[in-house]
Amino acid sequence: MREYDIVVVGGGPAGCMAAKYAAKAGASTLIIEEHSAIGEPVQCAGLISKRAIEESELKNIGSFVNCELKGAIVHSQSHELRIESLSPDKRAFAIRRDIFDKDLAKAAMDEGAELILNSKVKHVKKGGKREGAKLTILSAANTTNADVKEENEIKANVVIGADGWRSGIARMAGLTVTKNFLNCVQIEGQYEIHEPVADIFVGKTIAPGFFAWVIPIGETTARIGLCIDKRFSPHPNPLPFLKRILSGHPVIAKKYKGTQSKFTAGGIPIPTERQKTVKAEDGTGILLVGDAAAQVKPITGGGVYYGMKCGKIAGEAAARACLEKNMELLNGYEKRWQEEIGAEIAFGLKIHRLRCVLGDKDFDRICQALSKYDMIQRITNRGDMDYPSFVFRELLKNPGIIMLMAKSIIKYLYAKRKIR
Repeated sequence: MREYDIVVVGGGPAGCMAAKYAAKAGASTLIIEEHSAIGEPVQCAGLISKRAIEESELKNIGSFVNCELKGAIVHSQSHELRIESLSPDKRAFAIRRDIFDKDLAKAAMDEGAELILNSKVKHVKKGGKREGAKLTILSAANTTNADVKEENEIKANVVIGADGWRSGIARMAGLTVTKNFLNCVQIEGQYEIHEPVADIFVGKTIAPGFFAWVIPIGETTARIGLCIDKRFSPHPNPLPFLKRILSGHPVIAKKYKGTQSKFTAGGIPIPTERQKTVKAEDGTGILLVGDAAAQVKPITGGGVYYGMKCGKIAGEAAARACLEKNMELLNGYEKRWQEEIGAEIAFGLKIHRLRCVLGDKDFDRICQALSKYDMIQRITNRGDMDYPSFVFRELLKNPGIIMLMAKSIIKYLYAKRKIR
C-alpha cells in the first residue's frame, strides 16, 4: 500500500496549489486526478484577473493567455453600460484553462508532489486510531485497454477534497455538499470582434438568476455562454437559453457567425451559510477546497482566484498538521480562509438573491441609473473582479438603486428564504 502524508483529490487550480504548498512544506504529497489529462474537460469561461495570474505564481504566462481585455460592456434589454479598466492592474485575461491547469500541476510536481491520472476515489475509510485514512481508488490498469480498471489502496493522514462542486470526498466524509448550483453552458465560435472587451448580458429572459457573456479569445473567435439559477428559471436546462440568444439576440445573433469549435457544460456551486470544510479526528483529517468548498464569487461565478488562494492555505495547514502530528491544527484552515474571503462571499450571496428576483425592466432601470458619469467613475475606480463587493457597495449608495431595492424588498426577502 502506498502511503503519503497528504492526498489531494482533484487536479484543478485549487488542488494543484494545495499540493504545491503541502510538498513545499516538506509533506509527502499525491494528486489523484480522475481524468486522463490535467485541465480536461474544460468547464470554465476562462476569464481571470491579473491578480489571479500573480496568485498562480506562473512565470510563462504567454503559454496560456489568449488575450488581455480592457473592460466590459453590460447590456440590459434597452441600455448599454461601458466600463473600462484604465489601470492595467485591473484588467482581465482570457486564458486557456487546460494549459493553465497543466502548468499549475507541473509547478506542484516541481516541488515534489506526485500525480496519478485516470484514477477515481471510490471510498475513503478511516483507519484505526492514528492510522490515517485509506482511500480505495480505481485506476487504469497497465494494459493497452484504458477502460480496464484495477483497484488499489492508498493511505494518507490528510485528504484534501478538491474534486469540484459534486465533491465525492465531502460526501464520504459526511461534510456538507452544496445542494444549489448554477447550470452553465458555453461554446467557442467565430464572432465579429471590434475591440478587446467582454460583453455581459443581463435579464430574466436572457439568463434567469445570472447572466450571459461573450469573451473574445482572438481576433475572430469568442466564447459565448451563460448560466442560470434553475430555482428561478422556467426551464432547468441552460441550453435552450443559449440557442435563443445565438439565433435571436439583437447583438449576439448579428455578430455570431454560426460556427462552433468547442462545447462545454458544467455547474458552479452557490455557497451556503455555515458550510463546514474541515473534519479532523484522531490521526485523520479531511479538508475541502475550491468548488468542493463552494469558494466562489456568487456575483460573477469565478472561482479560480479564490481556489488558488485557499489552496495555499489548505496545503500549508495540512502539511503542518502532518509534520507536527496534530490534526487539531487543521481547524485553523477554515478560520483563515473565512477571514480572507468569507465576508465577500456572504455579501455576494445577498446580491445574487436580489439578481434572481429582478426583471428585465429592473435591469434597465439599474443600467440607466448607473449611466450617469459620477457612477461610471465610481465603478471604474472601485471595480475589482476578485472583490466585486467594493463596487456594489458603491452602487447601493445611489438613490435610484435604493428606490429599486425598496420596491423589490418583498421579492428579495422571499428569495432569501428560498435560496438558503
